[in-house]
Amino acid sequence: MAGKLLSIEGIDGCGKSTHARLLSQWLRSKGYETVVTDEPTGGPIGRIIKQALRGKLKLPVAAEALLFAADRMQHVAEVIKPALDAGKVVITERYTYSSLAYQSARGLPMPWVEAINRGAMKPDLTIIIDVPVEVALTRMRRSRKLDKFESDPELQRRVRANYLRLARQKGLRVVNGSRAIEEVQAEIRRIVDAALGPRPPTCLSAPRTAGS
Repeated sequence: MAGKLLSIEGIDGCGKSTHARLLSQWLRSKGYETVVTDEPTGGPIGRIIKQALRGKLKLPVAAEALLFAADRMQHVAEVIKPALDAGKVVITERYTYSSLAYQSARGLPMPWVEAINRGAMKPDLTIIIDVPVEVALTRMRRSRKLDKFESDPELQRRVRANYLRLARQKGLRVVNGSRAIEEVQAEIRRIVDAALGPRPPTCLSAPRTAGS
């Protein structure tokens, strides 16, 4: 079967990592092979971005946007496309819509951000997990030290508004992430199940183990 690219989006603290992991476990139980990945990556460009996010490196906003786009192209070439070619379901925490939502919220023209990301393949499905900024900040403060994006509530509000605007314009799926994890995950599974369509015979065999 052809692989599928699923992106999970939303403001920082919305629950992307939790739901990507749970979704992967569920898909594996159904017989799919999955790859869970995220952006910025752990590659050389992604490491530069992470230094900037932690305040260890100061970069102009446009330079950051170009680095995110370059990191994404490497991500596609080295992780996403090989997995899709192998028939796997790729679940990425953040993808092109993160750049559109965040970089435009920081003052860059959205058409320019779209243009520099034009080379990235289009996801088969994008799900935005939507939560109020106050809820997301409370969750994050319980578990980690916040980076410069995460610690700016006004930025997060602009980002959230951008995500919801993009959802309306591009027909993206929005899930209310303020509910219990089980409820949110159940809705995500219903959306993904419909997007994947009928399972081929190879996916109807015995479930694969987590290490397969």
